[in-house]
Amino acid sequence: MRIAWVVYGALDQITGGYIYDRLVVERLRRRGDVVEVVSLDPAPRSRALAGLALAGRLARLDPAVVVGDELCFPELGPAFAALPRRIARVLLVHHLSAWELPPGARRVALALAEAAVIRLCDAHLATSATTAARLRREHGLARVDVAPPGADRLPLRPRAARGGGPAARGGGPLRLTFVGSFIPRKGLLELLAAFERVGSARAALVLVGDAARDPAYAERVRRAIDGSAHLRARVEVRGLLDDEALAAALAETDALVLPSRLEGYGMVLTEAVRAGVPVLAARAGAIAEVVQDGAEALLWDDGEGLLRALTRFIEDGALRASMSRAAMLRAPALPTWDGAAAAVGAVLARAAPGR
Repeated sequence: MRIAWVVYGALDQITGGYIYDRLVVERLRRRGDVVEVVSLDPAPRSRALAGLALAGRLARLDPAVVVGDELCFPELGPAFAALPRRIARVLLVHHLSAWELPPGARRVALALAEAAVIRLCDAHLATSATTAARLRREHGLARVDVAPPGADRLPLRPRAARGGGPAARGGGPLRLTFVGSFIPRKGLLELLAAFERVGSARAALVLVGDAARDPAYAERVRRAIDGSAHLRARVEVRGLLDDEALAAALAETDALVLPSRLEGYGMVLTEAVRAGVPVLAARAGAIAEVVQDGAEALLWDDGEGLLRALTRFIEDGALRASMSRAAMLRAPALPTWDGAAAAVGAVLARAAPGR
């Protein structure tokens, strides 16, 4: 099958959405599909003109199906409207952009624009059952297919301490690791505030992720750390890591901490579980679908819940060991990238029958 895959910029960007797109595209190609990645300027002078130009590019490629990453909805709207009907349109939704915004006029306008694109599509594909259910509920869709991300991207490394914490490292502090872009949705400032309130000398916090996606927010994070003696002493900012370095960081940590306000899936959650790492996370978006509260995960609903989860994990060695064992037991049943690509391929074949 000939497939056009539409994204902003290059496919090798290190965010969950781009990693998903890239790994699925690679596997579709391996199975014999011809996948053309169509890269868009993320900041064109005119979204409407860029969308019409996209329609022309897609018509010249003449694929059986176009997969549009939902982030590109401003250009996908005019492009999907102008495409000949012989070309099937599939929208890939990690989460809708409007869901990130607080209630208000901007969110309403964004939601209306996204709804127009959703109506133009022949099939809709989500990365979690939670996202699929919300799309069906809010947009009256009869069907949204689900293709969850794989957990098997990173190499596995021997764990420095499977739930043992300081004793297993000769008395060193527990290591809690945040992995994600430094953007408001990820809740990093809330995590720093809670970690400072806990004030434990038995724990250190490691921050892994891209600080360049929202420089103003990253500066607020830097100021929060610099303004606290406790945070300066106990927070390490590692920045972006490649796959090998991230695998090593997970092997060295006692828990992954993800205080996000919204996650369409949260790939790092299952990557951590596969590595035997307990998870501390907000009960937001699809997180409660992806990890099991009370087994390999502790989930919270608000700021006080975050504080309680951090305190409980740091103080309870038996809990840490139990969560690590639960992660190891669940690891073999986690989704794979081959499975994700097969699920995506089935949706595309159904959307473009005979081509």
